[in-house]
Formats: sequence, C-alpha cells, structure tokens
Amino acid sequence: MQNLQIRSGQIVGRDHTARQANCQDGIALAATHDYIVAIVCDGCSEGDHSEVGAKLGANYLAEEAARLLETGFCAKDLPSLLHERTVTYLGKVAEVSSPRDKVTFVHHHLLFTIVGCVITPTTSFVFTAGDGMIAVDDHVRCIDQHNQPAYIAYHLIQNALPEDYELTHGFETQFLPDDWQRIAIASDGFEPELLPQAWNQAHPRGLQRKLIYWSNQEKRFRDDATIVTIERQNL
Repeated sequence: MQNLQIRSGQIVGRDHTARQANCQDGIALAATHDYIVAIVCDGCSEGDHSEVGAKLGANYLAEEAARLLETGFCAKDLPSLLHERTVTYLGKVAEVSSPRDKVTFVHHHLLFTIVGCVITPTTSFVFTAGDGMIAVDDHVRCIDQHNQPAYIAYHLIQNALPEDYELTHGFETQFLPDDWQRIAIASDGFEPELLPQAWNQAHPRGLQRKLIYWSNQEKRFRDDATIVTIERQNL
C-alpha cells in the first residue's frame, strides 16, 4: 500500500543458540497496493520441532488472508474465517503426516502462538492466539498467558486437554482507528523497552541489523525474537 513502510527482523534467542536449537519463530508478509498482511508465529518451547508449525502456520495465514482479500472478501469478516480455516489446514497437515500418536505429533510440531495484522484502505486490525506483543502508536500491549498460551492446534486434540481447559474458539481481534500512524507486532521474545529504537528504519534491513546488534553487543534476547513494523510515511 502507498505511503506505508514495512520493516521486519528475526533473531535466534541466546538460549536456543547455546543448545544449538532452531529458531522456533515463523514470519510471513503479503503486501500489494491494496493490502498488507503480516503474521508472526512462535513455536511452543517444549516442542522438539515446533518451528515446523510456526513457519507453516505463518505462511498459511498470510497466503490465505491475501487470497480472501483478492477475491473481494470483506476484511472485517476475515478473523473468524481465518481461524476456522487454519484449524482445518493444521488438521490436514497432521492427517497427511500419519503419525502413530497424533497428540504427541501435535505437541512437538504444531503448537504455536499467532500475532497478526491486516491493513486495507478501509479496515485495519490485529489479531492474536496466544502470547506476543502488539503496539499501536504509543500503546504497547504485551500478552502473557503465563506459559499456557491458547495454541490454535489444541483444537486438533481436544480430548487430550484437561477437563477444566477452556478452548478458545476464535482469534482475539482488535480493530484499529483510521488515524493510526504506526503498528508493530512481535513474538514474546522481543523486549518491549527496545521498541522506541525499532521505529523509523530507513534501510530495508535496518530493523534486522538492530536485532543483530542488540543480540551481539548488548546480549539481548534469551528467546527467539521476531518483529514487524508498519509505519505511515508523511510525504
């Protein structure tokens, strides 16, 4: 979209580097003159290969949102449909993988949180399932579900969940005012006190370079950190 600048960055957490683990965050962007879709997913740290679900989930959500928008689907109706279709998609991933133990497969491959943003000329919103960070102008919200995130893939293994667990049926969605100036979404590994320094990155890789500097020089980010910023440019 015109007059909007998108920047992104991702860094492997220091704890993950120490144990030679993969980055368990996923990120996906889809942008045209008509819309912007940004998705950040964070794999469950207890899963042996949760980066698989995080990366597949981020890519699927971005691509499906783009497809729906390009077919003229009303942006305001996207959250409910995206949630439903993502559950179906993950179910197909589990089915085609043919695991002997579906619960174990989901636990180690498909548990991830979601923080997303969709922007069109008439509608802007952010949506979440689980932990993460959202910033809209000067308001920063850090979502902490106390190590019990609302993983969307729990819908695949409902019978294995504790009886008192309340399954979340849909994304938590926040529609934004028309006059917003800047938005950031991030995994919960990003340290929110760094956000003021993340804005206004002129170089396309400026935000990525910031993450590398913070990690190498300031020893930041014990956990994987992924962030996307979207800012209006006053031309």
